[in-house]
Amino acid sequence: MNSNCWIRKLELEKHPEGGYFKEVHRSEDKFKGVLLPARFNKQSRTYFTVIYYLLEKRDFSAFHKLQSDEI
Repeated sequence: MNSNCWIRKLELEKHPEGGYFKEVHRSEDKFKGVLLPARFNKQSRTYFTVIYYLLEKRDFSAFHKLQSDEI
């Protein structure tokens, strides 16, 4: 199956940093901002999200800095 089939089948959208993605789950629970390190500016954060992410052979993905872990 080629990448266009996966993009359609999984309903992926263009990602602004390259490739394609779709969020498939977002935790309903959040960490309270006052409990997080200062770098989060006291803003609450979702426990986690899950995405599908696809890079095609010639795609470029821009590196980016996150304030939390990413897998």
